[in-house]
Order: sequence, then structure tokens, then C-alpha cells
Amino acid sequence: MALHPKEDERVIAEIRTVLKGRPPSAADAEHLRYVEYVILETMRLYPPAYVIGREAMRDCKIGGYSIPAGATVFMSPWVMHRDPRYFEDPQAFHPARWDHDQMKRLPRYAYFPFGGGPRICIGNTFAMMEGILLLATIAQNFRFELLSEHPVTPDATVTLRPRYGIKMRLSRR
Repeated sequence: MALHPKEDERVIAEIRTVLKGRPPSAADAEHLRYVEYVILETMRLYPPAYVIGREAMRDCKIGGYSIPAGATVFMSPWVMHRDPRYFEDPQAFHPARWDHDQMKRLPRYAYFPFGGGPRICIGNTFAMMEGILLLATIAQNFRFELLSEHPVTPDATVTLRPRYGIKMRLSRR
């Protein structure tokens, strides 16, 4: 939000309209649509699990490639979420792309920050609601300012995280 002031303004306008100054509750999550779009877009660009591996149970072919039983196949949300076939201007932070049922128009697994199929993250619904309510709670009260002397560099370890943390200044709204 600190890097995208227009998105911040739009989030704040929605929060003020929906919440009218009160703290958010679980019932508000479905009404904070643009806040949700910000979470979806953030996870598109920075999926927590940037790569997901699966073991082939038997010999198979995927996209014309022979995969032997026991081989590990890696899928990368990081790569797929930046594919211009599915996302216009894929490097840009553009939460409005999720408006108008974008999720329903995407091919299956073009967007999968929580994995997919029978092994999808069991906490995905809770995590989305938690993200929406946390962003609404924090943004309702504070403005974010990224400290310019501190780089934000993704670090792909077990999960994707900022290599040096994210140093920010918060100021009351």
C-alpha cells in the first residue's frame, strides 16, 4: 500500500463506506471487495509458496514430457501468476484486475497461491478472511510509509519472504 497511494485511497474509501468507523468483523469480509482484491493481487505477485512439488505416482506425460514414477514435478505460482497469457501487464500491481469475476475467467491453476486439488491448503478460506480483516483493521488506523533506505528483496527459502524484512513507518490516519 505504501508503494501504491491510489490503491491505498481506494482501500480507505471502501473501508470508510463499509465500516463507518467501527472495527471490522468476520461478517464484513464479504463486503470489503476491493480489500480482497488487494490481497488476491498481492498473493498473485508474491505467493507464499513460490514453488510446489508433487511426486508422480506412476509414469505419465505432462505437456508432451515423459515423467517417470517417483519423479518430483515442480509447479511455480510465482511463474504462472506472471504469465501474460492470463494476466495483462503481469508485473504490475493492479488489484482491479480481480473485479468482474476474473477468478472465474481464468483457466484452472492459472492462479493457485494456496496450491490446488485435494492437497490445497486447508486454511485457505480462513487465511483470506484473516488477510482482509487485518488489512482493513490496520489501514483504517494507519498509513504505511516504506523507509527508502531499506530494500525490499524477495528471498525464496522454504516460503517466499522479504530477505531483509520490511521496514516501515506507520502514522495515524
